[in-house]
Amino acid sequence: MPPRGWENAVERVFRRHGAGSLDSDPLQFPRRFRRADDREIAAFFAASLSYGNARAVCSSLERVFAWTGPRPARFVREFEPKREDPRLGGFRHRWSNAGDLLRLAVILRGILEEHGTVEALFRRSVVHEPGGRVDLAASIGRFRQAALAYDEAPPDEAPSRPGPRYFFPDPRTSAAKRTTMFLRWVVRPDDGLDLGLWHGLHPRDLVAPLDTHMFLIARRLRLTRRKTPAWQTALDLTRGLRRLDPEDPVKYDFALSRLGIVEGCPRHPRSEPCELCGLLGRAGRRPRQ
Repeated sequence: MPPRGWENAVERVFRRHGAGSLDSDPLQFPRRFRRADDREIAAFFAASLSYGNARAVCSSLERVFAWTGPRPARFVREFEPKREDPRLGGFRHRWSNAGDLLRLAVILRGILEEHGTVEALFRRSVVHEPGGRVDLAASIGRFRQAALAYDEAPPDEAPSRPGPRYFFPDPRTSAAKRTTMFLRWVVRPDDGLDLGLWHGLHPRDLVAPLDTHMFLIARRLRLTRRKTPAWQTALDLTRGLRRLDPEDPVKYDFALSRLGIVEGCPRHPRSEPCELCGLLGRAGRRPRQ
């Protein structure tokens, strides 16, 4: 059971971090564009590279959007890898390199050529459970498979390299954080943070993005007892947040993640409790293993 008062503590954090904290998040990049098609493509690029230190992510994205120019959707539709390769130069973001970004642009070009938007392909991939609820894991899996069909892999690529596959995480082997975050951005209504671009899904269909810090929060609030940040753990976190807002549980994700990105909440389970845990008193203790 979560500790007493956790709902009020989460609501306080939610009220504290809104659009005024946007400059700490990769979501700032798609919001720089005005057209819906540019925002959708920019959001996919931004979410794809959203792993690692937030400052490093934003630094890499500055270079990406200098590369795409002011119209990312048009850039993708007209994309020619041989022409663009020299302009991207020696780009590297952790283990993703310029070649991976070139292939991601090719994948997105194929999606836009055949479907018009990324949303149209995702809609074709949506799987419903018998009761009518969206099976988001299965839907993401189908979307991943369909999108990667547009990849043009070089014949000599080492099988061990993740390549652009890393930009399309699989819920069977991970929490698929970058995809669930992208979906939060494009599905939730425009509130000064999220973009409200897609209409084929409802916010209640979404699953909370789960990274290391959100996993630690979920454990300390006893919203999950799982020991790894996998898809089922993300479902546990989402079920917990659904107690606060059944129709829009993932609206709390941005604010809660600011505890680590902006406020320096410790990430290691043996460190001192973060501010949220401090607000909850005894909740700051490590959960039992």
